[in-house]
Amino acid sequence: MSVIATTFGGGLVWSFVSQFEVLEGVVAVAALLPLAVLMESRGLGPRLDSFVLTARLRSRLAPLFAFLGVGGMLSFALLVLCNSRSVNHILDVNGVNIVQYPLSLLGFLGGSALGQGGSLGYGALALVTWALSIGALSVGIGSAKAWKFFALPSILFLTVVVLLFDPGEMDSQAINLVSDLTFDGMSLLSNWFLLTVSLFFTVYGLVRHRPGASRQGRAGDSKAFPGFSCLENSDRQR
Repeated sequence: MSVIATTFGGGLVWSFVSQFEVLEGVVAVAALLPLAVLMESRGLGPRLDSFVLTARLRSRLAPLFAFLGVGGMLSFALLVLCNSRSVNHILDVNGVNIVQYPLSLLGFLGGSALGQGGSLGYGALALVTWALSIGALSVGIGSAKAWKFFALPSILFLTVVVLLFDPGEMDSQAINLVSDLTFDGMSLLSNWFLLTVSLFFTVYGLVRHRPGASRQGRAGDSKAFPGFSCLENSDRQR
């Protein structure tokens, strides 16, 4: 066990538990990556967005759900920042601690989020906000884009905040509701695990769908199907 870095919240400890949880994330990536590539190659993403309910809602209410999804994204970000004592002073505006306003609403869930007994209710609220935001964005912009532009980056954002402002919690479970999900006393859904998985797939999505890769892919399609370029040229002439 050793301190490998010092962050805003103190020393970042690298231990056997940390190694196990990062290795667990690498194994999960190795298992999920072929599935992600298969779904993309077979075009299952658009098919998931073509459900009857989603299609009917999107035709008329897509802007509304997109607006709700963006609101949920901002709310989730604020909830993540509010949960860290070390970052509270950063959110002060002219001496007014703005984090107290959302935290005061948590009294309906059994106390203040930063007070005694309030952490479980706070985590449940953050999880519900995250899930509802994904649902709203899935209707507004499609499930594939919702996961690409919010779900994965939000998990990455959450774990990076923990890494910078509360590094002692990196070995702990990320969600209190699954605190019993352990192996030999080590969490199977820790912040290290989520950081590893979300970081890889976020970078993978950015590299896989960068503009250069898209143009190269279209060029490859034209070479693989010679008639495609002819049809494209004829469409342009029309």
